Amino acid sequence: MKTRLLPRVDLPQPDSPARPMISPSATVKLTPSTGLADLPVALTRESDGIGQDARLYLAPSVQQMLASTGAVLERLAAGGACVYVSYAPGVGGSHRGPWYGRLNQMFGVRHLLDVGLGDPVEDDLVRLTLRRDFGGLMAGTTLRFAAAAHPGSLPTEPDGAEVLAADAHGRPALLLRNTGSGSLILCTYPLERMAALTARVNPDDTVNLYDALARHAGVRRPVTVADQRVACDTLIRDDGALFAVLASHAAEALTVTPELGGGELTTLDGEEAAGGVAIDPFGIKVLRITGPVQAW
Repeated sequence: MKTRLLPRVDLPQPDSPARPMISPSATVKLTPSTGLADLPVALTRESDGIGQDARLYLAPSVQQMLASTGAVLERLAAGGACVYVSYAPGVGGSHRGPWYGRLNQMFGVRHLLDVGLGDPVEDDLVRLTLRRDFGGLMAGTTLRFAAAAHPGSLPTEPDGAEVLAADAHGRPALLLRNTGSGSLILCTYPLERMAALTARVNPDDTVNLYDALARHAGVRRPVTVADQRVACDTLIRDDGALFAVLASHAAEALTVTPELGGGELTTLDGEEAAGGVAIDPFGIKVLRITGPVQAW
């Protein structure tokens, strides 16, 4: 990369349409997966108050929430957002299981955990098969996730929720409850924690899941790339100029075709960047987006 580009791209990020609430272990997986799903995110802490400005809220591999958080997430969902929570049993030897109230009512399920006991994951590879079309994924699509260290899952049955996907044993794995103009989605497996414990796992099907969640939530991304080995994001300069940043996670050179939510793609020198964009191994390509672009 030419050194003259640095002052032209060291810019603040635009507002993000997704807000994750994350534990330290889940951060290891969430960051690359949302990036490879071309999904801009803004981290939020429960104790600081959850932002009200996102279309999608991600709470990956969560064992516990503050008492007020469930009500806030339900209110956000009723107002039109999609709230995704994946269960985690915790990492200690005691107090295993979910520590947030109204789990059943919040997600429209009935959990089947025995008091004081966890349900370990039996499989080395967790397979979730969609029962209907969802977020651009077709019914029958199977998402696969490495189950390192065999953490626990959450046995449930629907009690008002729709089963979006089942695991290889036919048990509910993704459940959706519509509320107001939005939805709450529960994943019964700690997908992000399982991946965080697995070496060289990226990219995995968490990227496809997050992409589907973004589409379901109506998140409009200014630039995306179909290749899961490339992460896309945008930067806005103080004068309003918009830039697309493509970062390759691949060890080989790639040629990708970015899809825009509006506008045209040019090089920093103003030349048209139509067609394929070449990226060096583990390289970064910065391009400019001109013309009208859909709002976040």
